[in-house]
Parts: sequence; structure tokens; C-alpha cells
Amino acid sequence: MLWTDEEIRELISLWPVASTTQIAGRLHRSRSAVCRTVARLRQEGVLPSDAEKHFEVTPRPARARPVIRRMMPAKPPPPVDDMRPCSLVELDETRCRWPLGDIYAVSTTFCGCVAVPGRHYCAHHLQRASCRHA
Repeated sequence: MLWTDEEIRELISLWPVASTTQIAGRLHRSRSAVCRTVARLRQEGVLPSDAEKHFEVTPRPARARPVIRRMMPAKPPPPVDDMRPCSLVELDETRCRWPLGDIYAVSTTFCGCVAVPGRHYCAHHLQRASCRHA
């Protein structure tokens, strides 16, 4: 579709003060059609190639931000009376296998509390393990 002289005059007047997308919307043309016409006008010397654009871009509406869930503080460890630290040799299916001590060291002692049936940890450590992987 050919450009009319009036459209070209408007394009030239809008070029320094509007974005390509804004011009395309105002002239009811595609953005690529505006870009091709600008390139042609620059080759013909009608539109200077060094013309700076000074325009206010209307920002797009912000998308809803993802919901950040607050992490609940960890429950305190079981009372010392309930925790019965034990060695690897003493562990069985009924005792909690949560390692105690420095996280970077090889553990030699474990929690030893009564484990939740069918699980390897007591209720307290089972909750801590699920919080870490959530």
C-alpha cells in the first residue's frame, strides 16, 4: 500500500518525538512498514540519518508480581529429654536418622528420637526436611 504525501509529512514530523510503535499506531500502519519507509526516506535524504529521537515512552502496564510466601520460622528442636543422640550402630527403623553436628562434617551422632511410622525422621526433623525441599 502506497504512502500518501500527508502520511509521509506526518511521519517526518512525528519521527523525532514518537516511537516507531506510536507512529505506526497513529498512521494505522504496521511497525515494519514505518521502519521500511524511514529507511527509504533516509536513503533519499529526506530524513536525516543522525536525527535523534526524544520521546516519552508510555510504559506497559506492570504484570502482577509473583506472590512471595513468608517462611515460618523453624520450630524449636525437641526438648533435650526427648532427644536421645545415638551412633550409626544404634540406629534402627524406630529412631530418627537426622544427623547432628557440623553440616560439613561426617556425622557420627544422630537425633535418635522416635521416628514417625514409615519415615526416617521424627516429627520435628521431618518438618524441617520438608521445608528445605518446598
